[in-house]
Amino acid sequence: MKNRYPLWCHTPPPVLAARDVAVAAILKKSEMKDGQYVFHIPSVANNIRMQASELLNHLQNLKMKREITYELKDQAFCYTILEVPNDICSLAAQLTKWLGEVETCKVRKLDMVYNASVFATTACDKALGCNNDEHTPCLQRKIQEYFSGDCDADTHIQMDQNSRFLRADTKVFLQSNAQAKFTPRAIARIFHGLGSPAFPSATWSRTHFWGRYANVEFRAIMEAAKEELVYFVGKNVT
Repeated sequence: MKNRYPLWCHTPPPVLAARDVAVAAILKKSEMKDGQYVFHIPSVANNIRMQASELLNHLQNLKMKREITYELKDQAFCYTILEVPNDICSLAAQLTKWLGEVETCKVRKLDMVYNASVFATTACDKALGCNNDEHTPCLQRKIQEYFSGDCDADTHIQMDQNSRFLRADTKVFLQSNAQAKFTPRAIARIFHGLGSPAFPSATWSRTHFWGRYANVEFRAIMEAAKEELVYFVGKNVT
């Protein structure tokens, strides 16, 4: 589902909020950007104890009545807990692990496509009938090897696992942007030069840390960022 909604109200927002609990919750939970109320569907749904699907249907009905206009942004996973477990933290850890495995699988596929493209342009011996501008035969062979081979085959692109300046730069980055709330993943994205809805490239590409560690393993940056965040947050609390 889509996680964030920019929303405009044709009816004056306070008037609409007075007679619609969902709109009232949206105004309370949203962030105003360029005249739009930007909010997260799960947050609003949880606030009014409504299923995310029910909230989506409700917003669609308001749109059909020309009360509001909205657009969908930022695709995200949304889970509904049907039975509350004894250990919610354990459930969260299992979901995190599963999503990490999905991410690893997706990255492996991207690495495979990249490796096949590099092979076609730099290492193809044209034995399969390829020529300078046509490499369909060797690309097809690489794809067949991927699907017929061991799923654990090493297609991973080798990257630097660390940098002696990474921890120091992470510390400086956090100190220079103390007003922002970062996660290890957000820092790794910035250091890789990847924008996100929370940290768009239009804003964060101005920092000289943007893309500085694109050749360092993403998870290595996350680990370094996690350690620095623990120290940074603890220092500010004490």
